[in-house]
Amino acid sequence: MPNFCTIMKINDVSISDEELRVILETGYILREAARFDEAEAIFRGVIELMPDSEVPQIGLGTVLLQKGDFSAAQSICEQALRSQPSSLYARLHYAEALLFGKQREQAEAELQKVIQSAPDSPYSRTAQALLAAADQIAPQ
Repeated sequence: MPNFCTIMKINDVSISDEELRVILETGYILREAARFDEAEAIFRGVIELMPDSEVPQIGLGTVLLQKGDFSAAQSICEQALRSQPSSLYARLHYAEALLFGKQREQAEAELQKVIQSAPDSPYSRTAQALLAAADQIAPQ
């Protein structure tokens, strides 16, 4: 399925930050509505518009997680983390992809890094919840 950026020439497009935010929100809404192919197309398009941001990459990664494509989710989240190594958002979702991909030991190490980096953050709380659910997600 082509994304909206393949239909237009990227160099001809001028999009404001507010418009990008709305497009990203549309991707998240489509993901939550289980319209995964459309959400994936949105995030892939925004990646073309925001190549230096981990946000659309992680959005795509979460869609792939929900589709059950854990290997692809891990790959895209790892790519996002490599491009933004200090991003707790990227690290958290990379760890989530690892956990659902049954790579529990590596996932737990990444989740601990999130918790240690910002113990009182929402990322830390999510990391703690994933650790608590690890036995159900990826039993040893």
